Amino acid sequence: MRRLSLLMVIFITIVFGYEIVSARELHVSKTGDDSASGSYADPYLTINKAASLARPGDTVTIHDGTYREWVKPARGGTDENKRIIYRAAPGEKVIIKGSERITSWTSEAGGVWKVELPNSFFGQYNPYALNVSGGWLNYGKWHHRGDVYLNGEAFLEKQTPQEVAEARHSWFCRADDKVTTILANFGKANPNKKLTEINARKSLFMPEITGLKYITVDGLNFMHAAANWAPPSLELQMGAVGPRMGKYWIIENCTITNARCVGIILGHAPGVDYSDIDAYGDHIIRNNVIRRCGQAGIAGQKGATRSLICGNLIEDTNYRKEFGGWETAAIKFHNSVDTVISGNLIRGVFREIQGAFGIWIDFGNQGIRISGNIIYNTDEATVFLEMNHGPTLVDNNILVGQSTRSNSEATVFAHNLFVDCGYDYRPDTNRRSQYFQPHTTKAVGRKSGTAQDDKWFNNIFVRQGLDKVKTAPGYKSDYNVFLEGAKKSSFGDENSVADPYITEFTIKDKPLGTTITFSMNDAPFRVKGPQIDADLVGVFPTVGQTIEDRYGHPIKVDKDFAGRKSSRPIAGPLADLKQGLNKITWPINSSSF
Repeated sequence: MRRLSLLMVIFITIVFGYEIVSARELHVSKTGDDSASGSYADPYLTINKAASLARPGDTVTIHDGTYREWVKPARGGTDENKRIIYRAAPGEKVIIKGSERITSWTSEAGGVWKVELPNSFFGQYNPYALNVSGGWLNYGKWHHRGDVYLNGEAFLEKQTPQEVAEARHSWFCRADDKVTTILANFGKANPNKKLTEINARKSLFMPEITGLKYITVDGLNFMHAAANWAPPSLELQMGAVGPRMGKYWIIENCTITNARCVGIILGHAPGVDYSDIDAYGDHIIRNNVIRRCGQAGIAGQKGATRSLICGNLIEDTNYRKEFGGWETAAIKFHNSVDTVISGNLIRGVFREIQGAFGIWIDFGNQGIRISGNIIYNTDEATVFLEMNHGPTLVDNNILVGQSTRSNSEATVFAHNLFVDCGYDYRPDTNRRSQYFQPHTTKAVGRKSGTAQDDKWFNNIFVRQGLDKVKTAPGYKSDYNVFLEGAKKSSFGDENSVADPYITEFTIKDKPLGTTITFSMNDAPFRVKGPQIDADLVGVFPTVGQTIEDRYGHPIKVDKDFAGRKSSRPIAGPLADLKQGLNKITWPINSSSF
């Protein structure tokens, strides 16, 4: 009988092509060989070798070392129980780099060194022969997609050899039909004896196949991607890491450093039916550290739909201010539906001329929730809501510095702490953006940027308030607390409190977090605010929905910044706000108040 069953399995496998294989663990090591078996004792040398073989249910375990390759998964998983997982071996540090080490520099004079490389060194993609380019890139267009690094620090690109001679830690390049020449000023350092690297690859972890599902990327360190500027007008948006319009990806516990433009890209790819909300998105991007990206930490057109972006530290976006424009932000999404952005720490977003927002929800997004984030040190708005028709729920955030900016409608601000952060509405009547059937990507109309139906409940404002906001149809504001000279709105706030109390608000950076302290008097306890929920907010007329989750369930804002339930609603993001000193630390898991 067993022999017959075995023969049947073999017959079915041969005739129908079914694979009957149990989940495997494929190992990759810098001491391995791509002709090996992939076992722990006999690992592969490259991640791509394992990626070419990995099948649903398999885990690719990568061991300590630096891997200079663009990982291109050949396939995805089939369901949550049969993901393909790419992970660092427990306790080991894995670095995937888009750069190559160069040790053939020749000394010129005054700390300047030169290297000449045949164009064949770069294969089909030479970042030193290509400029950053694309829509809404408004300054610095002469810059190339390459970079030069000394011991992990990126240099500044210059336009002439003379400028390089005058500026330590700078570089210049030129490429002809055969040779690419790079000049760099290393000061007193000898680049051949240090870790000196140059960009050589466009991306670091991204398929060449659109639509792969159920892939997990866990605990990997990515550096030195050379992808181009990635505006939403591109058919294929690229960055250091991205699912290429796949579905159900998890990218977690990774670091991404010095992506020339975008760190994690959740955007356009050819061959996708964007009207089918079930065809893409549903990603989880959590607990990553993303720093020193030239355009954005996380960005994308449509691909963030139904995704959760949580617990990430995104810092020093465009820190060199080399190039930029109307795509520069820590997080920027276009045309995404039912996306949740929660519990992130965003700091340091810079510009030379334009751009430089914290969270930028741009053009035709719907059902967005921005909750429990800390944003500070941005050259422009902490949050920019551009050309959306709601509902957008902004709750339990700590927003410090630049005002929240909008030309959208149907935004609910609830339980936030705004410090030096007012509200700046700039109407846009020259453009029209889409809105959709609730919880779908099926467009039902277009409309210009219109001021209407925004609401402010149970917030704390410090030093800047709502007095400069002009009233508009459907605007409501009440049960807020205004401190240190912040003033009430002209169209509401009958039950709000204004108090001159000085909070002594401070914010202190830590390498992987921040500490916030402020004092509070009894002002928030004199306000008897309501529960913020769908019944209070109502249905927004343009889109025909209220604040609700992706499944259409009404949202009740009954948890605070750290996810704790409050016994009764109180202004601001802390359920246990107290008179006297309050302290918040990020990451949230180590929060104390």
